[in-house]
Amino acid sequence: MDAENSTGKIDSGKKLQLKKYFVAVTLLLVIAIILGQSYQDFHRKQEHLDSKRIHIHHQQSELTKEFMNKLLLLRHYDNINPVLRDTTTLSLRHYFKKIVVSQGVLEKAFENRKLADDDAFLAGQETALVPYINDLLLIANDILSAIEADTATSGIIERQYQNFLSVYTQYQDESERFIDNLSDYLEEESYEHRMVLWGVVYGIITLVIVIGFVFYRFVSKMVNREFTLLEEENELRKESEQETKLHAKLMLEQQMKMRSILDSTADAIITITADGLIDSFNKAAESMFGYPANFVLGRNVKILMPDSYAQQHDIYLQKYQETKEQKVIGSGRELVGKRIDGSEFPIYLSVSEVLESEPKLFTGIIQDITEWKKSDAKLHQAMAELKEKQTVLEGEEKIARHVFENITASNNDSFKELASWNEPMGAFSGDMMLSSLLPSGGLRVLLCDFTGHGLPAALGAVPVSTIHTAMAEKGLPLDILMSELNSKLKALLPTGIFCCIAGIDIDASRTHAHIWNAGLPDVMIVSKEGELKQRVKSDHLPLGVVDYDHKEIHCVDIRLEIGDMVYAYSDGLTEAENEAGEMFGQQRFEQFLCEPTDEDGRLVEVRNHISQYMGKAAATDDISLVEIKTLS
Repeated sequence: MDAENSTGKIDSGKKLQLKKYFVAVTLLLVIAIILGQSYQDFHRKQEHLDSKRIHIHHQQSELTKEFMNKLLLLRHYDNINPVLRDTTTLSLRHYFKKIVVSQGVLEKAFENRKLADDDAFLAGQETALVPYINDLLLIANDILSAIEADTATSGIIERQYQNFLSVYTQYQDESERFIDNLSDYLEEESYEHRMVLWGVVYGIITLVIVIGFVFYRFVSKMVNREFTLLEEENELRKESEQETKLHAKLMLEQQMKMRSILDSTADAIITITADGLIDSFNKAAESMFGYPANFVLGRNVKILMPDSYAQQHDIYLQKYQETKEQKVIGSGRELVGKRIDGSEFPIYLSVSEVLESEPKLFTGIIQDITEWKKSDAKLHQAMAELKEKQTVLEGEEKIARHVFENITASNNDSFKELASWNEPMGAFSGDMMLSSLLPSGGLRVLLCDFTGHGLPAALGAVPVSTIHTAMAEKGLPLDILMSELNSKLKALLPTGIFCCIAGIDIDASRTHAHIWNAGLPDVMIVSKEGELKQRVKSDHLPLGVVDYDHKEIHCVDIRLEIGDMVYAYSDGLTEAENEAGEMFGQQRFEQFLCEPTDEDGRLVEVRNHISQYMGKAAATDDISLVEIKTLS
C-alpha cells in the first residue's frame, strides 16, 4: 500500500515536473517563432522599401529620358507645326509632373528606410542624386515657363536642351552606379538574413526533437486524446458545412442583385456562350426584341439577327476563338436587329468578353438607334437645304459684287496724286471710293462707308456714283453734291441704311481744299515732314438719315502747301483687331502718319503695318484709306 502510494507520488511529481518543462519549452518555442517571424517581417519590409526605391529610380530615369526625347522635338521650335508644338508641350508638362511626384515618393521612401544606418556610402550616393533631379526640374520648369509666356524660341529651346542633356548624362551615370551598388547591398543583406533565419529554424527543430523524444513515452498513455481529435474533426466538419451553405446563400443573393441591376438598365444586355447560345436576357432585351427570356435562353443568338448577319456570326466567334483577332469583340458598331415579328431595326452593339468566366461568356450591350437614325436623316436633309440656299446666296452676292466693282471702276479717274487702299471684310466691301477731275482742273475725291456689308452696301452705290459723275462733269460745288446725295439716299434707302461720307475738293493750283465730313473719322492734313496740321471733324449727319437744313450745308476750307497730304479713312482701319482681340487704335495710326515721308507717301507703309498687326485674325469691318498728295 505504502509502495503504491509512493509510486503514485513519484508519478505525480514527474507529471508535474514534465508539465513545467512542457510549459517552459512551449514558451521558448513561441518566443523563438515570434522573434524569427518579427525579424523576417522587418527584413521583408526593408527589402520591399529598397525594391520600391530601385523601381522609383528606374522610373525617374525613364521619365527624364522621355522628357528629353519630347524636348528634342522642340529644338526647331520656330518652324514646327503649331499642333505638334502644343501636343509636345502637353507631353512635357505631363512628364514634368510625374518626375515631381516620383521625387516626392522617393523622398518619403528614403525617410522610411535610411541606408545611413546600415551603409553610409550608399546613403551618400543616393543623397547625391537629389541635386541632379532638382537641376533637371529647374531646367524643365524654365522651358515650360518660356513656352507658357510665349517667349520660347528655337535658340532658347536648344540652349536649355543642351543644359538638360549635360545634367541628364551625369544623372544617368550616378543613378546606374547607385542602383548597382544598392542591388549588391540587398543581395548581401538577404543572404545574411537567410542565415539568421536558418539558425532560428535549426534551434526550433532541435527543441522540437527534444520535446518529441521526452513526450514520446507518454503519448501511448493518452488514448483519450484520440476521442478529442474525433470530436474536433466532427466540429470542423459541421462548421465547414455551415460555411458552404452560407456561401451558397450569398452567391444566390449576389446573382439576384445582379439580375435586378441588369433588368433595371435602359439598354438591352445579353450574354452568350462561346457556341453563340444565349445565357441571359434582361428586361430591356425582352421589350426591344419582343421575346420572353425563358423562350430565348439556350437558343442561338442568331434568332435576333437578319439572315445576312446571322450567316457571319458563327464565323466571327470561331475566328476569335482560334486567332483572338477582335473584329466585333471589344468594340462597337452599327448593325441591324430582328424582332419576334420579323421586323428589322437599326441597333448599336458593343461586345466584350467576360474575363475568367467558365464556361467562356460574351456580353452584348444593345441600343435601339431608330430615333437617332431618323434625327440624323433630318439633319442631313437640313444641311443639304442650307447648302443649296448658301449656293444661291453666294451667286447673288457674286452678281452684286460684279455690279459694285463695275460701278466704282467706271466712276473713278486715275491721278498720280491719289492713292487708296480697300480691304473688304466679306465677299466685297461696303466702302466705296470715287474720284473725278473737275472741269476747272480741280480734283474731287469721295470716300463712302455704307451701313453693313455686302448686298446692303450695294444699294446706295448706284445713285451715289451716278450723281457724283453727273455733278462732277458740270463742276457743281461739293456742298450741292452732298445735299443732292442726301435727298436721293433718304428717299431711296430703307430705314437703318445710311452712308457715312467724306468729300474732298482740291483746286487746280492744289493750294486750297474744300472738305465735307459726315460721320467718318477725322480727315487729317499732314505735312511731308510729319506735322499734323489740321483735323476736319464730322459736323454733319450721315447721308440718308434726315433732310439737311440750308444752314447746315457748308464745307470746311483748308489752305494747302506743297508736300501736304490729305488722309480720309473708315473706322474699320482704327478698329482692326489682332489675334488677341486688341484694336489697332487711333493713336497708333496717327503715330505712323506723323512720320516724315517722301513724294511716294505713307499709304503703303501704313497698310503693311496694319496687315502685320492683324496677322491671321479675321477682319471685323471693311478697311479703307485714301491719301491725296499735293505734288505741285
